[in-house]
Amino acid sequence: MTTRRLFAIVPAAGRSRRMGTHKLLLRLGTETVIQRLVRGLSGERITKTVIVARRDDERFKNHLADLQVDLLQPETDPPDMKSSVQYALRHIEAHYRPADDEGWLLIPADHPVLEPSVIDELCQAWEHCPAAVMIPTYQNRKGHPTFFRWSLAGEIFKLPEEQGINALWQSRDLAPHLLECNVPETLVDLDTPADFDALKKKYHTQIEND
Repeated sequence: MTTRRLFAIVPAAGRSRRMGTHKLLLRLGTETVIQRLVRGLSGERITKTVIVARRDDERFKNHLADLQVDLLQPETDPPDMKSSVQYALRHIEAHYRPADDEGWLLIPADHPVLEPSVIDELCQAWEHCPAAVMIPTYQNRKGHPTFFRWSLAGEIFKLPEEQGINALWQSRDLAPHLLECNVPETLVDLDTPADFDALKKKYHTQIEND
């Protein structure tokens, strides 16, 4: 296991309005969406997974009770992904005190088909990445998770309110390393019932064999 720690941040405070139901609790085979994601992040290369949820999401809290994660439920619900990430970064800083050359990865909660082996390969690539940011790509399309050096954590808090995290490299002299990989699952997320139906159909054999 690498001596440089890596923390996973999972924003999960959305209300799944387009899905029409709590999409993270939808079942894919024997697991729910969030269970599959947490399993994918459970390898030894990741020190701790930190999930940020809404304060009133008791179903979600109870669902995660047996999983080895840090579940954060702020007093005020995060209005967007960046706010969730900022809350998680404060938690990691306060409880784990990362060094500048350690890292964190960002992955939305609705990316349930990334297998542990894929996450492990990405983490291995990150250990040798010379850049401060690494983004996996598939056929030149950016996917998830995105990896960051801890030295960039403070920069997230300096971004204007209207800017997302990707403004770090869109408006600054920061060139992320784009890691081309033959893994289409880095692009797969869940927003609508049609997305979920397509996912069940596409990954039916894989999911039923889990």
